[in-house]
Amino acid sequence: MAKRFNVELLLENIVGILAAALVLAGMFASAFWVLNKSNSAPAATTITPKKIQTVKANSVNAADIEKLYQKKRDEIAAKKAAELAEKKRIEKEKQRLIKLEKRKKAEALAEKKRLAEEKRRIEKEKQRLVELEKRKKAEALAEKNRLQKEKERLEKIAKQKKAEAAAEKKRLAEEKQRLEKEKKQQAEAAKQKAEAKRKAEEAARKAKADAEKARIAKELADDIAAREAAENKAAKAAAEAKAKERAIRQFGAAISNKVKGRWVIPAKLPQNLSAILQIKTTLNGNVKSVTISRSSGNIAFDHSAIQAVRQSSPLPMPKKAEWAKEFSTINMNFP
Repeated sequence: MAKRFNVELLLENIVGILAAALVLAGMFASAFWVLNKSNSAPAATTITPKKIQTVKANSVNAADIEKLYQKKRDEIAAKKAAELAEKKRIEKEKQRLIKLEKRKKAEALAEKKRLAEEKRRIEKEKQRLVELEKRKKAEALAEKNRLQKEKERLEKIAKQKKAEAAAEKKRLAEEKQRLEKEKKQQAEAAKQKAEAKRKAEEAARKAKADAEKARIAKELADDIAAREAAENKAAKAAAEAKAKERAIRQFGAAISNKVKGRWVIPAKLPQNLSAILQIKTTLNGNVKSVTISRSSGNIAFDHSAIQAVRQSSPLPMPKKAEWAKEFSTINMNFP
């Protein structure tokens, strides 16, 4: 490749030198022809057009030579580029073939390894099948022996059952005779028992009738006593309820009077204001808390009502705790 490149370069230089030589020769020939023409022609003759024509012809020849030279250079450059591209292609193909060879070697090695493993697997499977066959033969022999023993066991059981059946038949016959004898004895005993039961039931009925009479008499007396006690209890409860109702009414009024008596209504408030307070108390009348169930919408009005409740603590309470519990939560309207 390097040798070919050197030859082409040399040829290119030679062509260039020849082209230059031809141009110089043309120029010298033109100059010589002009000089000779000047010396031999009359003075009145105009030679300018012929000189221009000669120079023009020489210029055209030099341009053609330059074009030919450029064309040759382009061909050489194209050839060099093609050779370089071919060289790259060959190198790329070489690398591809190297990679292909490596891959083939790797695949051959892998295949060899796979075949070796497959051979080992087949050998192992063959050994497993031999062992399996041995085990099946051993199991078949063991099963045969087991079936023979099972047959002997079943025959023994059959003989035993036959003997047991004969013994059971004999036992049932004897049991039948015993039961018939017992049945006769039981019938006689049942007859005697029935008679005794009849007499006992007769006595029991008589005793039950006497007891029923006594029970009815007692229930009648108890009923009369219970009615009298219930009437007394109802009367007492009614009196208690009436007293409780009266006490609650009285203490409710007393609580309201005490709170309202300490209530100072702020001046210059809108008319028709009202609020409801919820009051929590102890059994002895101490106020535990005061909350607004329904506000009047006026803070001063609500605050004055709360202050009146707090200043009224302790509130008047009944002495009985049961009655005092009725006032553990009080909803009070203001005013």
